[in-house]
Amino acid sequence: MKTDPIRLACLFYETGMIDSEAFAQCSTPQQEQSKSILTVLNQEASAKTFRDLLSWTTSAAAAATATLTMEIDLPFTGKHKETAEPEPVGQVPVASSLHRALSSQPLFLTEEQCRMLLNAWKPDMPQLLTALVEAGVLASVQDAAEKFSKGDDAYDRLVETGCLNVSAVNRAAANGRFKKLNRLFLSLSMLKRNEILTQDDCDAILKRVQEQGFGAIPNLNEEVKHFIAVEPDMPEAHVHQNPVASDLLSRFPETFIRQNVILPLRMVQQPIPHLEVAISDPFYVELTDTLALLIGMPVVGYFAPGSDIIGRINDAYEGDGKTAAAQIREETAQSTEPVPEPKVEVQIQPAPVAAKPKREIAPPASGAAKQAAPRVVPERMADSYSAVEMVSSIIENGIEHGATDIHLEPQNKELRVRYRVDGRLRTITRVPAAQVLPVTSRIKVLAALDVTERRRPQDGHFSLRIGDGAFDFRISTLPTRDGEKTVIRVLDERRVLHSLESLGVPPKQGDIIRKWISRPHGLVLVTGPTGSGKTSTLYAALNTVNDEESNIVTIEDPVEYHLAGINQVQVDASFNLGFAEGLRSILRQDPDIIMVGEIRDPETARIAMRAALTGHLVFSTLHTNTAAGAIATLMNMGIEPYMLTSAISGIISQRLIRCLCPECKKSGQIKHEQLEQLRIETMKRKKVSHAVGCPACLGSGYKGRTGIYEIMPMTPELTAAILANKSESELVEIMRSSGFGSLLDAAVEKMVQGITSPEEILDSLALDE
Repeated sequence: MKTDPIRLACLFYETGMIDSEAFAQCSTPQQEQSKSILTVLNQEASAKTFRDLLSWTTSAAAAATATLTMEIDLPFTGKHKETAEPEPVGQVPVASSLHRALSSQPLFLTEEQCRMLLNAWKPDMPQLLTALVEAGVLASVQDAAEKFSKGDDAYDRLVETGCLNVSAVNRAAANGRFKKLNRLFLSLSMLKRNEILTQDDCDAILKRVQEQGFGAIPNLNEEVKHFIAVEPDMPEAHVHQNPVASDLLSRFPETFIRQNVILPLRMVQQPIPHLEVAISDPFYVELTDTLALLIGMPVVGYFAPGSDIIGRINDAYEGDGKTAAAQIREETAQSTEPVPEPKVEVQIQPAPVAAKPKREIAPPASGAAKQAAPRVVPERMADSYSAVEMVSSIIENGIEHGATDIHLEPQNKELRVRYRVDGRLRTITRVPAAQVLPVTSRIKVLAALDVTERRRPQDGHFSLRIGDGAFDFRISTLPTRDGEKTVIRVLDERRVLHSLESLGVPPKQGDIIRKWISRPHGLVLVTGPTGSGKTSTLYAALNTVNDEESNIVTIEDPVEYHLAGINQVQVDASFNLGFAEGLRSILRQDPDIIMVGEIRDPETARIAMRAALTGHLVFSTLHTNTAAGAIATLMNMGIEPYMLTSAISGIISQRLIRCLCPECKKSGQIKHEQLEQLRIETMKRKKVSHAVGCPACLGSGYKGRTGIYEIMPMTPELTAAILANKSESELVEIMRSSGFGSLLDAAVEKMVQGITSPEEILDSLALDE
């Protein structure tokens, strides 16, 4: 790992190895190999690292005899030039402004973690009290010693009285005696790594410091200037080559290890006892200084890639591959004492289900239970469980409740978590402010996104196997005014391997569709708005015709599910691979069956028609509201009527409607106004089922969804009408007279069967007044 000359110069100046003149020479950004602080911010440093760097730069520049030019153009600095003017010595308002702006970042250490570290390591109490007095937390060492030095619960009392709250710990660490020792160890490790000093040289310096104090550190101006000039390497820890030090790991809270991506390596006793750790950024001195204060000895960080550290952490805590939540659940089951489960619980009471006001549908009968507000995750959950555990819980809960999308939205410094279940968004919980950044960063790490980039949208994905299911997760981040909004699309492979019947296709319509997809050629179109289940219908059709004798190729945007035995192609605009380009290439691959994810443009439409006319079976989708509307859309794309009637085998229009929860649905009369809106006159005395709401359905009254379908085969009557350029309404009349029902007819049939409710039909279908 290479690092920036400015950071190195600050480090060596803080340790006293170089004087102010050498510092100015080493840190001058005009040097060819140096980077501006803005570059460090954009490319290398986390917010915490950069905040500490700024504090170094401010103090060092005040003592330097030369000026330090900082190229900064950030909104909160008040400067709008590409390069700031050199500031006089001792006046670095830009750095101060940046320091203030970044100082609002969440602290990385909770009080519970402080308590656990203190009790595990038991640092020297007088030394700890002295640091707190120097930081202004306690009035005097003598008074504090009388109050806290005695008793086994001394460390607990320090935390409970607020003397060791998060703010106090960080203030004490910033002024503690280990601060300079940490920097000295880091400096020596780099000089030794790059063969500027030998091990004996380093031991001698440490021994002199131990005996005579920091004034005994030798001046190494020339050595350090040469060292920085050659772009040195950071000392590295090859964590994957060595076993995890489980005895050391057990003395740290798991939440602390996971949140900070840090791994203890070994204890070194001579010449000065210190702890060596692997960390992705050894310049993260805010962490190492605070850790040194709480364990009572210096901490030196060695660089290791974050992915390697996370892998070793997972090996240590989840050796059998289980998730963190699953691990804790097993420990809970085996323990004699109750252990809280790190799960974001969903506590929603039964609720009355009312249609939207514009529908003017009366709510259910009185007596239905009221819906309770979703439980808010308490602040203590952020202290008790790491971001890793919270993300695991949110995802696992979403899967358990059948969520297709998980929304994490920053609002009022919190993170609102919503699940889209059965097509509707529901607020489930809120993540406290202290965990917003760690939770978002954890998701980015899983999806291999840039954790430091928060100003532009990013997309990624990852896969997990949970229980007996394999899941793909597509991640999308979007910068908003309050922070980054993250959406996780949950792709469950178990949802794909459906038959047409399991999707809700009635037997009569299913027989007709199977005839279409059994033909050796022709075009089968599925229409409907986004989220109406078109892709699932096409996958069910492909699953029906998939066999060893067929070469099936799809082009999709994106490929949502893997289908065994089928060649799936992903649209990629960056390589000029769109639907039209992909379809042309597929036709040269000797295909039998082709699926085109969507017909979006005239070129794709023409190629699909030509393929269907030349001996290929083609499946595709269109964004139209009705089956007859697909004809008008294709004509508007320039497709001739004769080509439409020759190529198209049939068109399917569909929607998804929610199914009533079998646990709580109840029978009742259908209202007169509902009969009028549904345009039915034959059910005045019949009863239908209505939604109630119970815990099994999250209080919504509905559980799962089913499809409703309208089909349009190319009958002789419809063929003649299309060739005569009849309007869409005229085509619909011909369909009805031929016995092919509408989406409303299909929905009413589901209502008669007790599958759905009249309220759901009116809410899901846009019916003309």
